[in-house]
Amino acid sequence: MARPLIQLALDSLDFDQTLNLAEQTAPYIDIFEIGTPCIKHNGVELVKALRSKFPDKLILVDLKTMDAGEYEATPFYAAGADICTVLGVSGMATIAGVIKAAKAHHAEAQIDLINVSDKLACAKAAAELGANIIGVHTGLDAQAAGQTPFADLSDIASLGLNVRISVAGGIKQSTVKQVVDSGADIIVVGAAIYGAASPADAARMIRDAADGKVTHQQMVINKIWSILSATDDANEVKLTRMLDNASRIFVSGAGRSGLICKFLGMRLMHSGYDVSVVGEIVTPSIKRGDLLLIISGSGETEQLIAFTKRAKDMGADIVLITAKAQSTIGDMANATFPIGLPEQYGKVHGMPMGTVFELSTLFFLEALISHVIHEKGIAEEEMRSRHANLE
Repeated sequence: MARPLIQLALDSLDFDQTLNLAEQTAPYIDIFEIGTPCIKHNGVELVKALRSKFPDKLILVDLKTMDAGEYEATPFYAAGADICTVLGVSGMATIAGVIKAAKAHHAEAQIDLINVSDKLACAKAAAELGANIIGVHTGLDAQAAGQTPFADLSDIASLGLNVRISVAGGIKQSTVKQVVDSGADIIVVGAAIYGAASPADAARMIRDAADGKVTHQQMVINKIWSILSATDDANEVKLTRMLDNASRIFVSGAGRSGLICKFLGMRLMHSGYDVSVVGEIVTPSIKRGDLLLIISGSGETEQLIAFTKRAKDMGADIVLITAKAQSTIGDMANATFPIGLPEQYGKVHGMPMGTVFELSTLFFLEALISHVIHEKGIAEEEMRSRHANLE
C-alpha cells in the first residue's frame, strides 16, 4: 500500500490565520483542504494564495457541490485547486459535471458520501463515472452523536474500486493507525491539529503515526509534550514566587506522586530552600508562613486531604499540582497549578494509570528548577556543595 496522505482541514474563516496554520504544518501535510465554511467566506482568492505559497502541496476545495457541478467547480480548478468535492447525494448528473471540470484541468474529483443512504452503490456509480477519490465522511453533527467513519471505511475499501479512499470524522493521533489499517489512502485531520497547543507538533505526531514510526518511547515523549504544551507557561513564575515567599516548604504526595515530591524536595534543597518531605521522621511541625506543596493527580487522596486540612488549620499556605482544576484539595488550596488539560488524561495505550500525569509533572518541576537557578544565578558548584556527601 502506498504511503497514506495527510490532509489538513483548514476551517477558520480568517484568511491570514488560515495561511499561517498552513505554514506551520506544511512539513507534515500532503493536502491542504479549504473547508466549506472557509471557502464560502474567502472565495477563490484563498485558493490562489495557497497555490502560490505551497506549489508542492495538493489543494482541495471542499465545495460540497449540490448542483451545477461543472459550472461551480470550474473557477476553483482554474484558480489552482487539485481536488474539488461534490456531494454524493447530489445525484450522478451533478457528480458527472464536477468530474468533467476536473478532467478539463487535469485535476481530480472527490465524491463525499456524507448523509448518503446507500454508500456502496453511490461509490460504485461514481467510480464508473470517473471519480478519483471517494470520501468517507462522518460530519460534526454525526460525531457529536457518537458516530465514527470506521465501519463505512471498511465497507468501501472492500469493494476494491480503482479510486483512492479519503476518510474524515474526528480522527486523531490515537486512531490514525486504525484508519490506515482499515484501508484509507487519505487521512483527513482537523481539530486534532488546528486545536492543539502546537499545531506543528500535532501534525508531526500524526504523520509519524500514519507512517508507523511511533515506538512506545516516542508515544510517551509525544504524550508528555502534548501535556506540557497545554500547561500555562506562567506557572513556573507564579510557583517560584510562592516558594520564595514561604518561610519553609513542605512537599507531599502519595504513591508515585510521592516519589516526584522527593525529586522536587532534593532539587529545592540543592537550590538553597528550607524544605522537608512530609512523613520523614525528621520533618518538623508546619506553621503559619510555611508552604505545603501537594502533588495529586485527582486532588482527592484521603491522606493528602487530611494533611491539607491540618496545614490550613495551622495557617500554612497550600499549593496543589494536579490534573484536575476542581477537587477537594484544590478548593482548600491558595493556588492550583493544573498540568495540561483534564481531557488529555483519558486512557492512553501502553501508559498505565497515572503515568501521564506523573511524568509530565516531573518534567514540569525539572523545568521549574531550571527557571529558579537561572533567575537567581545559582551556579552548579553551589548546588553541588549542598549535595549529600555521606553516600
